[in-house]
Amino acid sequence: MKTQYETTRHAPAAPPRAGASLVEILMSLMVMSIGLVSVAALFPVTMLRSMQATQLTNAGLLYYQCEDYTRAFPRLVFNDFNTSYGVAGNIVSNVEFTPRSPVFARYGIYNAADSDTVNRERYERSLPLKFVTVIDPLGAVSNPGSNARTYGKDNYGLHTVQNYYYQAVRTNAGFDLFNATAAIRLAQLNLAQSMFASNDSWSTSVSSNEVGGGAGNTTLTLADISVNDLQTFADALASNITGRAVVFDRNGKQSHVSLVTGVNAGTQQITLASAVPNNALYAAVPEVRLDLLEARYTCLITVRRQLMNLGPAGTPGADGEDDDGSGSADGLGEVGWPGTDDEVRNLGANLVVFFRRDFSPLAEQVYEAGNLLAGLSSLSGAQQITIRWNGANADSKPRIRNGGWLFDPVNGYWYQISSVVVDERTSQNPVNAINTREAVVLLDRPPEASGGYLMVPERVVEVFDFTGF
Repeated sequence: MKTQYETTRHAPAAPPRAGASLVEILMSLMVMSIGLVSVAALFPVTMLRSMQATQLTNAGLLYYQCEDYTRAFPRLVFNDFNTSYGVAGNIVSNVEFTPRSPVFARYGIYNAADSDTVNRERYERSLPLKFVTVIDPLGAVSNPGSNARTYGKDNYGLHTVQNYYYQAVRTNAGFDLFNATAAIRLAQLNLAQSMFASNDSWSTSVSSNEVGGGAGNTTLTLADISVNDLQTFADALASNITGRAVVFDRNGKQSHVSLVTGVNAGTQQITLASAVPNNALYAAVPEVRLDLLEARYTCLITVRRQLMNLGPAGTPGADGEDDDGSGSADGLGEVGWPGTDDEVRNLGANLVVFFRRDFSPLAEQVYEAGNLLAGLSSLSGAQQITIRWNGANADSKPRIRNGGWLFDPVNGYWYQISSVVVDERTSQNPVNAINTREAVVLLDRPPEASGGYLMVPERVVEVFDFTGF
């Protein structure tokens, strides 16, 4: 029995449950969100770096491909196939040196009415003479007519006088890209693309499962392809896009691949460059696939050269032949031809790789440049270069960005933009009053030569020093 002084004994109370306050929860969420945002921010940077690495890798592969070809065929960087200079249908060697080319015309030292003696005196007063040649067969075929002959245009009328001061001579490396025969033209274009483009991307245009013709034939009928689809394919070929046909054998395990040289949409027929193999496997063709080449990576070569002298007086050419078809042997129109005694030396070259290059003449606009001066010392730091355009025409504004490339068409040097100081402002002291707006940039190095013009080509992946000849 309990006394009045005794107390009842109870079990000890459980400890209070541990928990997090609202402040602690919010702090944890903040720390976690910072980590997640940091990780998420890495994804676009990683993707961008991966794309850049892929492009640089492919650009390097194309560089070595073009270098191998030019080492095997060194005349690629000297030859030009031209029907307007010399004898029609001939490969013209070193035509970029001649007085008939824009390189010499822009210096004002050639006059067709003058005699060779007068011309020679003009030359000798101008020697040594530097000039730039652009070996660009794909650009030539994409810019027919007079545009094919020159690299550098003034489509927006940014220069006071339309002349050759801002142009370089473009050669097509000796490929006959404008032949009247479609088969020859296509074969030559395919050769040019095999050397100056990476043939790594074919896209399927149409596919046929009702094929007429087979073994031994160069003409196939694609009965189940509409006239409109075939005409679209034909239009692509007409615009100098390479097309091919993949012809599968009866078992579907082998295929015959051939360039397509012609399309008749009305009769639903295609013409192949090479006949289907004449054997039983192709007696019945179950499928033909038509592909178009997308030359994603293409290149051109810019060469800086210098004419040092013309050899002994009275013998410009010195080989006794009428090389340029002018009607007179050893004329000044034959400066620099093989076998002459003219001294021409190479000063350097670059191979430029593009990704999905824009081949339009607008992509070759030349802009007025300010402060592009060699040997200029700047007390305020890096030398600032201005690039001017017509403020009244918004389309004439160049797409200038950090890391972009600039080309001096007069001196043949490539520069990379290290920084865009001013994206746009009112022009200060333009040569042509129409150029009312300008951008200010810093280059990756001081200008190698003084000049007044710059091109702003887009989609340049890399510019390599080229030693392939």
